[in-house]
Amino acid sequence: MSMSAASRIRYTLVAGATAVVIGTGFTVIGLSRHADAEPASADRPLAEATTTTDATPPVDAPLSPSTTPTPSPSATQSPSPSATPKKTVTTRKTVKPTKTATKAASAPKTGDAILDAVLAHINDARADEGLGILTLNADLSKASALHNQLMINGCGLQHQCSGEQGLGERFSAQGVKWNSAGENIGFGSSGSSDADIIKAANGLTDSMLAEVPPNDGHRKNLLNSGFKRIGLSVVRDSKGITWLTQDFVN
Repeated sequence: MSMSAASRIRYTLVAGATAVVIGTGFTVIGLSRHADAEPASADRPLAEATTTTDATPPVDAPLSPSTTPTPSPSATQSPSPSATPKKTVTTRKTVKPTKTATKAASAPKTGDAILDAVLAHINDARADEGLGILTLNADLSKASALHNQLMINGCGLQHQCSGEQGLGERFSAQGVKWNSAGENIGFGSSGSSDADIIKAANGLTDSMLAEVPPNDGHRKNLLNSGFKRIGLSVVRDSKGITWLTQDFVN
């Protein structure tokens, strides 16, 4: 019996023994770029198959940051002066201040080869549906990268982290003009090479494309004919988890 494309993708994901997790897809439509964008959930998270033989930590739940206790200062006793203080000559040593480089927090960079491959994979899927290509937008990708880093830093798989602006406000903050917007997020374990990271990101995209109504918010974002520009961030963290953020605007 022949299998549909969506069925083949699902079968491959289960048989491939790679754990992936996808967040809820969000879409914001008909708002000006200055409006308060409160995205509504477009679907529920897709439950993915996980394996018990992989040594990688489970990724079916958002990762939380490890906390390191701050050491408290120890109290030291000052020596009491002797009754007949001895005259001593102390040579004062001049300590040269060391220059400390202060680097502003920056968004994680995704290699061009990874961006090109992930974008091409998405545009191939759109072409199969008779849709025009999405153009990679640098400003939108900056917004994607900043959000991706927040998720990696401990926010987990969320569309709005604590203290973070809403979806549309994040885009506008980077100078992106928009009237409709959407976002897909997900993560999965991968190797460290560019090829492994690309495979993980494209696997997440394939999982989204395999969705069926009514839980197909990610697919709708990827195949939305109204979206013309995309922002992408694909980053592998220190635990071997590759995080993906896809942002869409008209």
